[in-house]
Amino acid sequence: MIRNSLTSVKLRDRITCLTILFLIAFVGITILSYAFLPEGFLLNKNNSTDFDTSANLIVCTIQIFLWNMISVVGIAVSSIFAKKRNEHEEYVSLSYWIYFIGVLLAAITLGTWSFTNNIESVPIFKRIIGMFNVWENAGLVELYGQLLITCSLSNKYLIMTYKNKTITRSMKDVRWAKSELICLVVGLLLMFIGAFIESCSILGA
Repeated sequence: MIRNSLTSVKLRDRITCLTILFLIAFVGITILSYAFLPEGFLLNKNNSTDFDTSANLIVCTIQIFLWNMISVVGIAVSSIFAKKRNEHEEYVSLSYWIYFIGVLLAAITLGTWSFTNNIESVPIFKRIIGMFNVWENAGLVELYGQLLITCSLSNKYLIMTYKNKTITRSMKDVRWAKSELICLVVGLLLMFIGAFIESCSILGA
């Protein structure tokens, strides 16, 4: 059922399914990492610690937006590839796996409180609830922006593998529905809004 929803021709089905999976995975991994991993587990492994931002709000927003586009590029590149296990299944885009790697890292960061800025640690319940305070925390906005981008690209694959067989198709064979283009634009817009929220938090604006 999950596979059918993620490979559905209906964008709504893909978004709904991935949203449910995202919430379950994010909350679950956050709780597990809080319980079993030490606080600050990812702090020294976070490359953004060396990322200096401008003191100007607009410039800072653009810097963070471009930095976050690295994950979007990863999703876009992986969306070129898809695979299936048997002939009766639909091909599943590898972009879903890349998206969930991002979710995994974000959840562990929250669960272990591995933030680069010095914020006082709070209990696990407040961490999860605080994630939904999108006016102050950019994480959920950015992750959902990536989710929409993933769903809009998930059926745009060009290279399909099944067992030892590889099938390719050209760009002209890929069709874009109006809803998918809108979804892609909204996803990018959410990524920019998330960068703005993060900039305000960094600069105290």
